[in-house]
Amino acid sequence: MPWADSVGALRELLDAGTIRAAGISNVTTGQIRDAHAILGDALVSVENQYSPTVRDSEPELISRSSLDGPSGPVSVSTAFHRITAEHGASPQQVALAWLLTRSPAMIPVPGAGRPTSIQDSAKAAELRLSEAERAQLDDALPG
Repeated sequence: MPWADSVGALRELLDAGTIRAAGISNVTTGQIRDAHAILGDALVSVENQYSPTVRDSEPELISRSSLDGPSGPVSVSTAFHRITAEHGASPQQVALAWLLTRSPAMIPVPGAGRPTSIQDSAKAAELRLSEAERAQLDDALPG
């Protein structure tokens, strides 16, 4: 089914009063723009591919993955390693902390395959990156 038809079905549900708002998932920036053109302000939630390795969707700023991009785990830079070591944190924590600095609307969705990875990811909320560290990561990461 074409993307516009799928989103059009959401528009029909909105118009019928069946739903009050719509969300889309695992989408490209083009699909986000197309969905917004069809749904307008009723499009209230977007899960895209924003991550340290996929930053073309920065205006939307909702994350699907913190360390993985379309071609696998991010190739971690020297700056990333240094900041990780300075904070005594895991790479996952630094990546999530970086994502949390991007926007107040950012909701990172980390992997949760093991209890230890969930506990590790939760610690990212306590990790504070300085402006200088954020700038170093921005400059060092692809995108």
